[in-house]
Amino acid sequence: MDNKKIKRINKISAVQKGLESLREYIKTTDNLLLPSEDYLSQSLGVSRLTVREAVTVLEREGIVSRIQGKGTLINSFIKKLENRIDLGSDIEGCLRENGLEVEFKVVSIESRLATTSEILKLELEEGDSILEIKKILLGNNEAEAIYIDRIPEKHLKSTNFTIEDFKPSIFPVVESLCECTITHDVVHIYPYSADKEISEIFNIPEKTPIQSYEVLEYTSDGLPIMYITEYYSGKFIRFTLCRNVNYKA
Repeated sequence: MDNKKIKRINKISAVQKGLESLREYIKTTDNLLLPSEDYLSQSLGVSRLTVREAVTVLEREGIVSRIQGKGTLINSFIKKLENRIDLGSDIEGCLRENGLEVEFKVVSIESRLATTSEILKLELEEGDSILEIKKILLGNNEAEAIYIDRIPEKHLKSTNFTIEDFKPSIFPVVESLCECTITHDVVHIYPYSADKEISEIFNIPEKTPIQSYEVLEYTSDGLPIMYITEYYSGKFIRFTLCRNVNYKA
């Protein structure tokens, strides 16, 4: 086993930072096993308990497997999986790695009353307003994805923002404007036939089947802070889901 240096971290958000360092290590190492808990604790500069919690998360994600008497096995097939929808995906990075010139275009930003559906999803009241941001992800000047982000205006602590603030990722500016921390999301996957507007953006015939997702982003307090609709042309972007098998004979 090579003792490749693992990036040392601060103790702020230790488990999350530990996960980032371990994921990067797993991505680049040729080792079949994770180093020992003591070694990881010393290398990362965190407690063994923090290491144990981080490894438990990796195990739930299918990245590693604990094997009695052998240690923690790195599941080699995981390295080959791209755009895992269960972990969140670096779409922009994936497109760049495949040689595409990537650009985000903010189509519109508007304040409007929430619809009945949005009121239910975002736990709002009748008459509440939302801030809606529409964006297009371009790859070599071709539309690859459409994002419609909706934020309840009553959660905004500041309205001091520009269009550029929402490119490429909306999460940092939402956390700043709403003074919150986004910790998890719930994704609903459903089939969608491209309507006139979407077909024109993607340059495809109307009613073409495309990938569509509805995403609810939650804060650390369990508050639904953002509702997103995503559409993907399917030309270059594919998603992968890795699931643990709980088969019982």
